[in-house]
Amino acid sequence: MTFPLEELASQVATRAEAWTRLGLVWRTQPISPNHGKPVVSSEFESAAWLAEIMIWSTGEAELETVRVGDDRIVNKHYDLISRDELATLLDEFVALLVEDRIPDGAFVGRWPE
Repeated sequence: MTFPLEELASQVATRAEAWTRLGLVWRTQPISPNHGKPVVSSEFESAAWLAEIMIWSTGEAELETVRVGDDRIVNKHYDLISRDELATLLDEFVALLVEDRIPDGAFVGRWPE
């Protein structure tokens, strides 16, 4: 299965209002061939958070965040097989930012360790 990498830019853009409300500036990088394993990423930045979502053509995905005020990191690995699962990743990201809800299975630590 090859995950449709263009979905990241599309689904991030549909949440533009949420990003703006949260004071986030975001950008999605072009799809990179990455030595035969294409990858795409979106980066998010605000006074309170730094975050990146990376997705490879295999469906492997990483959500990586740092809360600036206390250097807490919350990172989670996903194995996406559908667009709906990408929507879930983004919903978990928003819940983390808004409600401080840690996604199930996420790693929590401090930066730098």
